[in-house]
Amino acid sequence: MSQTIRRENNPTSGRPGQRQQERLYRRERRRRRIRIWTSAIVAVALIVIGVFGVLQYQQYNNQLIATANKNATVTANAKSTASVHATATGVANAVLTATGGSPTPSAGPNTPPPADDSKIVKLPDGLQYIDVKTGEGKEVAKGSTVNVEYTGWLQKDGKKFDSSYDRKGALFNLQNVGQAQVIPGWNEGLIGMKAGGTRRLIIPPALAYGAQGSGPIPANATIIFDVTVVTVA
Repeated sequence: MSQTIRRENNPTSGRPGQRQQERLYRRERRRRRIRIWTSAIVAVALIVIGVFGVLQYQQYNNQLIATANKNATVTANAKSTASVHATATGVANAVLTATGGSPTPSAGPNTPPPADDSKIVKLPDGLQYIDVKTGEGKEVAKGSTVNVEYTGWLQKDGKKFDSSYDRKGALFNLQNVGQAQVIPGWNEGLIGMKAGGTRRLIIPPALAYGAQGSGPIPANATIIFDVTVVTVA
């Protein structure tokens, strides 16, 4: 009986070791959770850093592209401006050449200026022309594109009916000479001229506006044009 009582009063010999193991186990679990959370945080941080780096690279790349496009646009505009300036200068020089260095008239003459009738050339279809001034530039051929100045008069009374000079010397452009959208007398009469030259065209009704006339040009009218070729292409 006394042995039984002493056995009950003594604590179990294995319990303290078991509690220590449980504490160690819990401690290890906490460490494991800390390691897991730490790894997760590091992974998230790396992902964020990676995404930020990609965005920064894209932004930098976009800036490079924008700068390149801007520089290309500036270069293209500069070339375009230079081309326009060169074209304008070329046309201006051509006008000076065509007018013998004189300023462009502010208006076309009201009546045909005198011309040397001894130089008149008569063609079988009735067209006549006089080379008032022979140009030294490129020759007008079928299919050429030309810019010209001109003044037109009625042969009957010498009255002016049209002039490019009356429009501040605005050049008149013809494309595909020979089949251009002008009267036949022009399509035929401009061929053979040279840039810088002036030719007087005396055009019969059949090669002009015929029996119907046009605006200030009456029916069956013979008309006169002084045409100066400024450029030929």
